[in-house]
Amino acid sequence: MRRGTLALLLAVLAAVALWPPGGQPAAAHAALRSSEPAANAFLRQPPKEVILDFTEPIDGRASRIRLLDATGREVAIGDTVVTGSRMRATLPALEPGIYNVVWNNVSLVDGHALSGSYPFTVLNPDGSVPGGTNLVRGGSSSADRLGRADGTAVRSLALLGLILLAGAATVTLLWPEAPAGARRGLRGAALLGAGAAIGAAGLSLALLLDTYSGLPAAEAIVDTRFGRYWLAWAALAAAAGAVAALHSRHPRAASWALLGAVGGSLWTFTATSHAAAVPGSGWAMAIDAAHAGAAVAWLGAVSGAVVAAGFGQRHAPWRALMRRFTRLASAMVFLLLATGLLGALVHIDSTAKLTETRYGLVLLAKLALIVPLLGIALYNARRGRVRLMEERRGEPRGFMLTAAAELAAGLLVVGAAALMSQTTTSRSIVIEPERRPFEMTAPANDLRVTLSIHPNQTGLNTFRVRLAGAGGAPAAAQFVRLSFRYQEDQSLGPSTLVLSPDGPGEFSGQGPYLPLEGRWRVEVEVRRADADDARTFFDVRPSGAFAGGSATTGGRWALPTAGLSWNQFGGLVLLLAGLGAALARGEARRLHRIAGRAASTGTLAGFGLGVLLLFGVHAHEPQAGLPSNPVFPDADSIAKGRALYEANCIACHGRTGVPPPGLNLNPYPLDLTVHVPQHPDGQLYRFIANGIPGTAMPAWKEQGMTDEEIWHLVNYLRTLAPVTQ
Repeated sequence: MRRGTLALLLAVLAAVALWPPGGQPAAAHAALRSSEPAANAFLRQPPKEVILDFTEPIDGRASRIRLLDATGREVAIGDTVVTGSRMRATLPALEPGIYNVVWNNVSLVDGHALSGSYPFTVLNPDGSVPGGTNLVRGGSSSADRLGRADGTAVRSLALLGLILLAGAATVTLLWPEAPAGARRGLRGAALLGAGAAIGAAGLSLALLLDTYSGLPAAEAIVDTRFGRYWLAWAALAAAAGAVAALHSRHPRAASWALLGAVGGSLWTFTATSHAAAVPGSGWAMAIDAAHAGAAVAWLGAVSGAVVAAGFGQRHAPWRALMRRFTRLASAMVFLLLATGLLGALVHIDSTAKLTETRYGLVLLAKLALIVPLLGIALYNARRGRVRLMEERRGEPRGFMLTAAAELAAGLLVVGAAALMSQTTTSRSIVIEPERRPFEMTAPANDLRVTLSIHPNQTGLNTFRVRLAGAGGAPAAAQFVRLSFRYQEDQSLGPSTLVLSPDGPGEFSGQGPYLPLEGRWRVEVEVRRADADDARTFFDVRPSGAFAGGSATTGGRWALPTAGLSWNQFGGLVLLLAGLGAALARGEARRLHRIAGRAASTGTLAGFGLGVLLLFGVHAHEPQAGLPSNPVFPDADSIAKGRALYEANCIACHGRTGVPPPGLNLNPYPLDLTVHVPQHPDGQLYRFIANGIPGTAMPAWKEQGMTDEEIWHLVNYLRTLAPVTQ
């Protein structure tokens, strides 16, 4: 066999893995963004259909909606129809009662499945709550869940296999002077790594077929995105096994071929990862691939060093290996940390989600595990390798033990990374704004009436009224009655609630008397034995179903970091590059004079341009100085914003946010699906209210648009997503 045959075989298979399969755009962990009817809604009229919107596109072949009544019995509904990121199903005429929407979906990119359920209630004709108890338990519509244990274990096994393969190949190439015993050990490590990779591929196939249990096996493999990437991964793993068996005959050619298989396998993981689903996926995938490659190269080199130390001899040429090994490991550690920082900025869009989401907590655990790993690595770099090179007493066994400790700590970090790959990213998790209870005081004849509504949301609330006389003392009353009138639709009749006394001057009651989103007028009627009846009213707007979740916006090369501007992202990348060049200057000078000059130039350019972009180039107004959005982004606000957009904005910005061609405007209107995610709510408010000088964008506040209408429009703009072809 010619030496180039192995490399050619793996190059072809790597090309297969790198070639993006056709089909739908990438997505991962499609979380529920909004629903109609909303979760826990109390409806006066039965809904005609269920509509579920998710943060990303889903696979209609493995996604379904079911409807259960309060006893868990399934109610016959229409077929589930999937369009992009939306699922919908028509409903029959529902009688008053409690119902449960049960859904499951499968991501189009990685085959990850999510499921959930939520209840809603159809009220009696008189507005009262129907009797009965909901016996359906255990459902949740939250996507904030840890990855499945089986998926995490399979990914961990796959990464372990790649680490062993990379280690055998890397040390073989770094140490051509290796003695025969070390070469035999490295061949054994390559075979073990190939076995782990092949086993992981087989277990992953079982998970794939389980997820797509409703499809024939061939269709699940060939006609799904993850199936096609799995096929490429399995081919690479099998080829790696064949190459590992020939490692001793052509070690250098086989090593390069094994590295090609490792790189191709890592790309299949990246192409079916969280990075493939975010806006700016091109940048995010590059960051993810570099991060994974650096981790596998570093830990692979350590595993190869452990094998070499275990099978090597005391007087082997360790100095040559350690000098090359240290250079590689140092570069990979820096690349790992730098890309890890950038990756965290991609997948975590607010610091609060570090502690409020499971993905953030796993990331913090991973960072905690990295600290001892770096400590052991520093010891090996400073002292362990010196002891080995000087052939001190107890070597190479001493180095093997400390390097094995470094590898063990690294594998714990790999396990955390595998868990993160199966866990919904923080960016996909919707943390609902805090709901604000309503409380207000108003005069009624000689009384001061205080109305409290908690939690002040559509559906079930607790209503409390406190009565106080002129001096502030509690006032007695025979009864207190509340009347609820819906201001958005005058044809809807009022409902009433008589409160029960709780103590001197205090009355309370509970019920779903604010079932719809929008403006309500709550009238308080107080009857007393020794005075005229007193009446007053309050205007209330309950918080509705949250409909402002994160949608996938922006193209493949859009800004990948939700919390940074282009200037900040580019400046940070250049600063990291400058720091890397600064750390490498000493080693570069020792290698060659030109390399040293290049490192010095890279240091100056990286730091100079990075600081210029971060601090010297005009940036948008800091968010701290912008107004905050006072309007809860519920379905009612989104609907009003949509109406305002269609009435005022479509002509220039298009129905989907993408400007239509052929407009006689200079500068041309911006693509809102790209630019809206780059600005906070307060900045969008000012663009709309004050206009943009030098463009055709008018100041809508001067055109008569109210502050509340502008905020409704801002909330609607957050839902715009690009049209996928």
